[in-house]
Amino acid sequence: MVAYEKVHPEPKQRHRYFHYCCFLALLFTFITLYTFGLLALTKKQADDAEIAASAGKRLVCYYSSAGPAKLSLLDVPGNLCTHINIGIANLSNTTLEIPPDLAAVLQNETCLFREKNPQVKLLLWIGGGDSGHEFAEMVVNHETRKQFIRSVRDVLKQYPSLDGIDLDWEFPSACDKERQHFSQLLYEIRMEWIREKLPDNILSLAVAAPEGIAYFAYDMQQINLYVDYVNLMAYDFHFYRKDMPFTGLNAPLFARAKESSIMATFNINYTVNWWLKNGLEPQRLVVGLPTFGHSYTLVSPFNSRVGAPARGIGKCGEAGFTTLTATCECIKTFFAPNLYFDRQTCSPYLSAIMEWISYENAASISCKAHYIKAMNLGGIMVFSLNTDDLKNKCGYMGPRAHTPAFPLVETAKRILLPHY
Repeated sequence: MVAYEKVHPEPKQRHRYFHYCCFLALLFTFITLYTFGLLALTKKQADDAEIAASAGKRLVCYYSSAGPAKLSLLDVPGNLCTHINIGIANLSNTTLEIPPDLAAVLQNETCLFREKNPQVKLLLWIGGGDSGHEFAEMVVNHETRKQFIRSVRDVLKQYPSLDGIDLDWEFPSACDKERQHFSQLLYEIRMEWIREKLPDNILSLAVAAPEGIAYFAYDMQQINLYVDYVNLMAYDFHFYRKDMPFTGLNAPLFARAKESSIMATFNINYTVNWWLKNGLEPQRLVVGLPTFGHSYTLVSPFNSRVGAPARGIGKCGEAGFTTLTATCECIKTFFAPNLYFDRQTCSPYLSAIMEWISYENAASISCKAHYIKAMNLGGIMVFSLNTDDLKNKCGYMGPRAHTPAFPLVETAKRILLPHY
């Protein structure tokens, strides 16, 4: 039998082996630290790029002091919106008229809100859906426009927490030189503010989406010169009307495959591109998204597709207009409602027996907000804070205390302004 003798490495070999192990350990440590440092740097660069891309973007929120949902301005989180349009102020005999409920908000709440949230711009929302005749009378000549501008000056002095005004004329027409007179009003407001040494006062417009209205109503060159930005009302593309007795989506992002001719223009993408092609500077275009929906009554429960025949407004909401809270409350009264999501348009809708509702949810707002961000526009407008799911009946926000919830506005903010 052969005896094997254990061979021990020479001391010099053991020393070389020890140095080799130390070198490998140091190399591994260096690679690890470098990799994690590179990842951290890459993440910081990405965050910095995202912050830079979000700089100057606006999240404009409309707030009404009236309506069934008695929302206090002080219940709106200070980090939710960059701008809040507070209204509605009316026009009466060419001058501003402040209703009592709005006066109470302006007098008691705007100062407190401003103290807590100085970064948020507060604007007076003037006009609305029923103000067309009053605006037309006000812009008709220099004297009537001057009376209006004086009343604006007085109101802004009375309520110093306001940073400017939002004009919501629905809508200037092709008749009686209304477009020309409206442009003249914008010029005169801006010149008056310059004379008063108030160059930072904000002038914004709520503007029509359909090109058939916008073409005759607005002068893009004058808007670029005198208006800070426009709030494009990219919703109400479809709602029940006797001359259009079929279901449709409130704010489709794109046209549906089977839509053609004028129907293919009733969507956010077409409208945004129309405004840009007609000369509005991209940074001035703030695209509106709704938190409300529209309800219909179907002709047949067996035909609930988009474009199905309808015989009237729905039972949910008021006069066919539904807040998100009302939509979720109402639909729970039906057995097994059908929920749909139209991927072509990034729009949800639902049906339950004879009820049909076009509404928005977190997925649709996310999709549309990503589109607006990718287009590098001036921001997002939300109409409105009051019609979001204040009571959290849809459950998007999870369990929460008895404070108003704003799930759709929060979704828009998270995408547009992740670091706000």
